[in-house]
Parts: sequence; C-alpha cells; structure tokens
Amino acid sequence: MIGWGRCSPLKSKIITVFVLTLIFFVLLLSFVQASSGSSSVNKKILMIVIDRVSFEDFEGYSAIADIARNGSIALMNNRPSGSYSACKSYVGIGSGNRAEGTPSAVTAVQVDEDIREVFFGRTGIRVSDGMVVNPDINRLIVQNEKGEYGAVAGNIGEALRSSGYKTAVIGNGDLDKSEIRWAVSIAMDRKGRVDYGRVDDGILEKDKTFPTGQRTDYASIESYLDAIESKADFIVIETGDLTRIEESRDLLSADMYSYHRSTALGRIDAFLSEIRERADKNGWLLMIVTPYPSNSSIARGDRLTPLIVYGEGYPGGFLVSATTRREGIVGNVDIAATVLRYMNVSGEGVVGRPLKGVDMPNNIDRIKELNTRVVNTSNYRYPVLRDYAIIVIGIIILGLITVLYPGILGGKLKEFEKAMIIAVMFFPAVLLVLPLLNLNTLASTGISIIVIVLTLAILVYAAPTGTNKKILIVSSVTSAAVLLDIVFGGHLIKNSLLGYDPIIGARYYGIGNEYMGVVTGSALVAVSSYLEDRKLNLCFAAMFLSLVLLIVGYPGLGANVGGAITCFCAFSFYLIRVRGKRIGIKQALFVFLGLLVLVAVFIIADMVFLENHSHLALAIQDSLNGGPAHIIGIINRKLAMNIKLLRYTIWTKVLVAVIAATGILFYRPVGIFKKVFSRYPYLTKAWSSIVVAAAVGMAVNDSGVVTSATSSIFFMMSMLYVFIEERGEKGGAKEASQNLNGL
Repeated sequence: MIGWGRCSPLKSKIITVFVLTLIFFVLLLSFVQASSGSSSVNKKILMIVIDRVSFEDFEGYSAIADIARNGSIALMNNRPSGSYSACKSYVGIGSGNRAEGTPSAVTAVQVDEDIREVFFGRTGIRVSDGMVVNPDINRLIVQNEKGEYGAVAGNIGEALRSSGYKTAVIGNGDLDKSEIRWAVSIAMDRKGRVDYGRVDDGILEKDKTFPTGQRTDYASIESYLDAIESKADFIVIETGDLTRIEESRDLLSADMYSYHRSTALGRIDAFLSEIRERADKNGWLLMIVTPYPSNSSIARGDRLTPLIVYGEGYPGGFLVSATTRREGIVGNVDIAATVLRYMNVSGEGVVGRPLKGVDMPNNIDRIKELNTRVVNTSNYRYPVLRDYAIIVIGIIILGLITVLYPGILGGKLKEFEKAMIIAVMFFPAVLLVLPLLNLNTLASTGISIIVIVLTLAILVYAAPTGTNKKILIVSSVTSAAVLLDIVFGGHLIKNSLLGYDPIIGARYYGIGNEYMGVVTGSALVAVSSYLEDRKLNLCFAAMFLSLVLLIVGYPGLGANVGGAITCFCAFSFYLIRVRGKRIGIKQALFVFLGLLVLVAVFIIADMVFLENHSHLALAIQDSLNGGPAHIIGIINRKLAMNIKLLRYTIWTKVLVAVIAATGILFYRPVGIFKKVFSRYPYLTKAWSSIVVAAAVGMAVNDSGVVTSATSSIFFMMSMLYVFIEERGEKGGAKEASQNLNGL
C-alpha cells in the first residue's frame, strides 16, 4: 500500500502543499521575469499605406527592400471583428482594436463651406477649412458599439489631439464611380476629424491606360507634404494604386494585372526613395503598412501582411510585441499602441501593445521563411486534425467491438487495436516535434506523421512490459514533451498543427486549448500509472501536478487561465479522491477558495511583476475600465465561440463518441468496471478526474469543446487498453457469443 512516506506530517494537508508550491514558484518566476519599461522620444511619424501586397511582391524594388533591410519588419495579423474586410482593417489600425466598419461608414471629404454645415448638422461640431472629416462617423460609431469587441474608432487621432498633436491624411484609392478613402480612419479622432489633408481627385492624374483611368500623382502628394510637414505630427499617406488595380481585377487579363501591379510598385518604390531621404534628414519614424492582403494571397491562405518600421529604435531585424510575444509576427492593433508610445501619449481603448525592434540578420529572407511555415501550418492544420479525429472515432468504435467480443477474428483484432490505441495516444506528441523536420508539403507531412506514430506505437507495443508500463510510457513522454517546450519558450507549440494559428489570431503564445487538454489528460494518466507501480510518493505526485498547473497557467509560461482553472479543479479532485475522501461541501469550498487564491496570485504576478502582460492582465484592466458591460461582452464572446465550435468542429464528434463509449462500457460487459476499479485504483480515479477536467474545461474556455475532446482522448484510450487486456484474459468465441446474446 502506498503511504505518505517522509511526507507524513502533511498527511492531512496535501492540497495545502499543492497551493503553496504553486505560490512559491509563481513569485519566484515573477521576480526573475520582472523588468522595467523604457521611455520613448517624441518625434514625427509618417505612415505609408501600400495595400494588397506581400513581402514577396517587394522583391526587386530597391528602395522598399533597403528600408525593410535596415528597419524592423513583421507579418501582421489583420483579423477584424466579425468577417474579414479591407475597410475593417483600416479602422482597426486607427482604433487599436478589432473593429467594425463598412465603406458607407468610412468616408472622407475635405472641409469647405458646404461640408462645414453638413458636418455640424450631423455631429454638432464645428470644423475649419483645410481639415478632412468623415461625415458618416456616427454610423461607424454605432457599428462598433454593436460589434463583437466594442471597439472605438479613431483612438490614435483622439489621443494625439488631446495631447496637442496634429494629424494629416493624404491620398485615396478612388475608383471610377466609388470612393475608397479608408485611410482617414487611421488618422481621425473619435469625432471623425483630421487636422490636415488632401483626399480629393486633386492628388490623382489622368491615365487612360490605367484600369480606372486615373492614378496617384506622387508629385502632388510631395507638394502637399511640403506644405504641411512642419504642422502635422502624424501623417498618413495612402498610395492607392494597388487598391484600384485589385478592385478592377475582373477587367484585366492575367498579364495586364501583373503588368499594372509591377508598374504601380515601381512608382511607389521611387516615391519611397524620396520619402526615406526626408525621414533620414528630419529624424522621422517611417512606417510602411499593408492593411489587407490581395485576393490571390487570400486564396492560398496567406493572410498576414507586411509591416515595416524604419527609424531610431528599429534596427535591421524583426518586430515583436507583447500581443504576440513572437518575433516577426504582430497584430494590426499594435500599430496604435506604437504610435502613441512613440509620441509619449497615453490613450484609451487600445488593446494592442507597442512594437519593439530586435536584431535579425537577413530579416527579409527570414520573414519569407516564417511566412511559409505559418501558411503551411494553417493550411495543413484542418485536414490533418480532421483525419486524426476520424481515426480516434474509428479506434473508439473498434475498441468497443474488441471489448464486447474479445474472441472476434480469433483474437487478432485485439492486438491490432492495442497497437492503434498507443498510436492514437502518441499522435499529439508527434505533432509537437514535427516542426523540427521543416516539412513543406501536405504529403510529406502526412507520411512523416504516419511513419513516426506507427514506429513509436510498434516499439511500445512490442516492449516486454505490462499494460500499466505501456500507458505510462506514452502519457509520460507526451506530458513531459509539452511541458518542457512551454518552459523553453514554446517554439514547437507555436509551429505545431495542434498548436495555435497566428492567421486566425485567437492566441499567439503560451499553451492553447488543444495541448492544454492533452497535457491535463496525459499528466493525470502518467501520475496514476506511476502510483499503480508504487514508484511515486503521493506527496511528490501532488508537487508534480502543481508544477503542471504552474506551467499551464502562469502568465509568463502557458498563460492559459482557463487551463489553470481546469487543471486546479481536476487535480484537486484527483488528490482528494486518491486519499479515499469523497467530495462534500467542505472539500468543494476548500477547492473553490484555493482556486480564488491561485487566480489572484496569477493576476498579481501578471499585472505587477511582468513587463509583458498577458491577455489575463489586459482583460482585468479592460474590465475595470469598461465595467459590467465589458465583462458581459467577454462572456458573450466565449459563449458564442463555444456554441459555434459545438456546431461545426469535428472535436464535438470525438467528444460524443467518448461519451457514448463510456456509457456503453459502464453497462457492458457486466462487472468489468468493478474489476478494473479494484485492479487499477489510481488509474480509474484519473479517469474520473479527466471527466471533471472535460466538464470544467468546457465551461471556462472559449473553445471548451476542444479542451474536453483532447483531454478525453487519454481517458478513453487508456480505458479501452485496460478493458481489452482484462477481457483478453477470458476472451474466446464462447464469451463473444454470450455477449452478443446479452447485448
């Protein structure tokens, strides 16, 4: 019988050890990672908008390439609120949040006598000649009030105006019969005002060979820039021509589409050469921004767009921000925070974080390699995980047949099923290390997964060890691999097909809900397997689970607060049950209080000690500023995401299969549950704890069905393996016939 050994003084306080261990490590890590912020200098910022391009499009254009080579660059996530659109991406940049916006709500005109009266009649605000305004600003305000994130348009301009700085917008993307002047939303304040600007057709020139008959006149832009550069502190220039070409693509042959794009990029390159001279001479910060990808990029899943920052503090290398904690990948919400930090201005409503430059040799080649990996991971993710989920469901069905009819096919099915169960359990670990192979095709990815998974499964299956040892090997390898990767920066998870997708942008760092479920399930099974073999003291088991919880939830590591809550509830349940106690009101209250302490410690560590706050700290800050309405908005978003995933993700089918199989095994074969519970007391308690993890994970995570499904895989597979082994001891054709009649 396993006792408490040298930990006997803590015999009645195992949960206390559990919590105190966590608090100690959290505070230790917090002091290690704490650092002070840096100050910034007020300077002029010039933003050049080049829409519908990628870094590959910049190849061969010397000025753009030189600016990128000597500046800091990144791939930029442009995911808005709701469905994708180019207009929303512009509004999101100016807002610093995932914003709403339609072309009818984002318009821009230069102020004259008529516009003054119209704008006053709509807003009650007086404006003066020379300004640019969005006369439809109230429509945009309403759209964002009803939006998913409650964003506020115009945060950059609002903060700059409040601090006495002036803004300007120049250029447009107008077509023959429609106006595209969305750049106004980057520079305007919350009332739709920009201090200076030229957005009319006066900065266009006629060209009958151009798809829309008119194109940007860079000489006019430079002339107006000369006039206002001493007045404006934040200047946005819309190059426009690539937008016109993209919007007219259905009028062009493939050759002429390519010709016009290359010609437009050549003219932009020449313009940037002159702009760079100005920036160098005057010490300006130069930002080159692509709000939205081209249609061809979207078609191949390449949605991240270029962002270049050139100037003091941004050396030749990559951009990084606390939003993503990933060098070379940032969010468009980070632009607003960067502008305000650079101008030493504070602003409200901006959820992004300031961009920093980090050294990276050959940054252009490296960013292209990074983009290829990201796009491949995003494109391969669905087919691989879909096939894995189908295989899991198939193995569950096959396992049920094997348990109910152990003598089928002369017992050969049993051996095949056991090997496949091991393979299914190894799958998450294989997906974790797969990025090390640097595969570039779906075929090579699929073949590599199959070969590695089957090789590992055969090795473990053929090993001269018992059932418990085989389960122990798989679960230990899986949990250890995930935890070690998180501790050392999460580089594998970031590129894993079971990790998170920076193109979707739901998470960029830490541990996602997929691997959170995996590590919860595998850790419980691993600990229980050690306890079954009498090789682990229960006190040390509690400390190991505490370490798992710390790594999953600590804001500087896994940064998954929903995962921390899930792990705490599941692990507490497990530790109480293995002590032979039942969960009563007293135990439930103790767990609840411990959970409050845990979350409070993580919040304090995040908000006080860590320079790069996680989304936990940002959510707390936003909730304090936004009040109950913001909290309700967060809850609604999480519920909406869970409902959406329950309806559409294949993980729902996996979870249903697990629930159905568990229900069947509970009743058939008769008496097997009781026998297994007696023979594997710790493992069966791990199974019930994983059920708790699945339930809690479903409730507290915005993709809870994913967490529930991935954690349940280790519950279901280890259960099937044990049940098949138990049935194999008495298997035979006679028993199979009896089961068939009984069923």
